[in-house]
Amino acid sequence: QSNEYKSYLSMAAPSFEMTLPEPKNKSIRAASAAATVAEHPQSFGQTSTWRNLNARFGTFIEEFYADNEYEDLPTDNKWAHAGAGALAGMSEHCAMYPFDFVKTRMMSIYTPAEVRYRSMLGTFRYIRSQEGGMKFFRGMGIVFLGAGPAHALYFSTYEYNKSLLGQDNPLGHLVAGVSASLVHDMMMTPIDAVKQRMQKYKSSYRNLRHCASDMLRREGVGSFYRSFGAQIGMNAPQQALHFVMYEQLKKRFNPNNEYNPMTHFACGAVAGGTAAWLTTPLDVCKTLLNTQPTAEGSNKKIIKGIRNASRMIYEREGLPGFMRGAIPRSIYVMPSTGICWAVYEGIKSVLLKW
Repeated sequence: QSNEYKSYLSMAAPSFEMTLPEPKNKSIRAASAAATVAEHPQSFGQTSTWRNLNARFGTFIEEFYADNEYEDLPTDNKWAHAGAGALAGMSEHCAMYPFDFVKTRMMSIYTPAEVRYRSMLGTFRYIRSQEGGMKFFRGMGIVFLGAGPAHALYFSTYEYNKSLLGQDNPLGHLVAGVSASLVHDMMMTPIDAVKQRMQKYKSSYRNLRHCASDMLRREGVGSFYRSFGAQIGMNAPQQALHFVMYEQLKKRFNPNNEYNPMTHFACGAVAGGTAAWLTTPLDVCKTLLNTQPTAEGSNKKIIKGIRNASRMIYEREGLPGFMRGAIPRSIYVMPSTGICWAVYEGIKSVLLKW
C-alpha cells in the first residue's frame, strides 16, 4: 500500500518532493495524499491526464475506506491495550460504584433482620436516610487505585491471547476471556475483600488502611484471598460468556468494525448483564466469604470454601437466597461493562493510531 501512495503522487507530479513523514495507517495515508493534492494544485496540471489520475485516486480512496480501518489497526501494541484498559477499568468501577455498594448490602446474609434490604430502591432510600449519601462511596478509594492496573492486565491478556487463537474464533474468545479473568482476579480479589469489609452494614473500620491492617493482624494474609476460589469460579465462566457474547454481538451489529461508541456500549451491556445474571449465585457465595464475621474471641473462620458457603446460604435463605441482589448486580454490571467497552475501544483506537 505504501508504494501505491508514493506512485500516485509521482505520476501526478513527478517533480513534487514529499517532505512529510508517511503515516502508518492506510486510511490516514489516503487522506494525507488527498490533502497533499489539495494543498499543492499548482503541481498537478488540469489536463486529461490529471482527470484520469483523479478518477484513479477516487477509486484508491474508496478501496482504503472499504478496508476495515478500526480493526485493521495493529493488535500487538501491549502499551496501548494496557493504557486503554486501565482508563476503561477506572471509569467503569467509579461511575457505577454506588450500585456495587447496594449490591453488597443486599447480598450479605449477616445484616440484622430489622434492616433487611428487600429491594434495590428501598436499599438506596434506607442507606441515604440512615447513613447519608456519602456512604455510597465508602471503600471506593482502593477500587480506584486497583482497577487501573488490574484492567490493564485484563485487556492486555485478552488481546494477546485473542491474537494467538484467532480474531474470529469464538473458542479463542472463550479461552482468552478465561485467561484474562485469572490474571485480573489475582489482583482484584484482595481489593474486593477490603472493599466489601468497608461496604458491609455498620463496618467498624475507620478507613482503608485500618481495614487492611486489621485483617492482616487478626486473620493473616489468607483473609485477603479467602474468596479467591469463589471469585475464579464466578468470573471464569462469567468472562468467558461475556467475551464470546460481546464479540458475536459486535460482529452482528457492527459488521464493518467501525468505532461506534453506542454499538460498543450496547453490546457490552447486553453481554455483561446476561453473564452477571447467570453467575449471581457465585457472587452471593463470594460476598458471604468476604463479609462473614469471625468467631468471637478467636481468629477461626466460620466458613471456608465455596461449598460451605453454599450450604450456609441454603440453610438460612433457601434457593431464593442464591439470587439475592441479582437485580442491582445486573443493573450495576450492564452499564459498567458498556462504559468499559466504549471507553476501551475508543481509547485503544486513538492510542494505536499514535
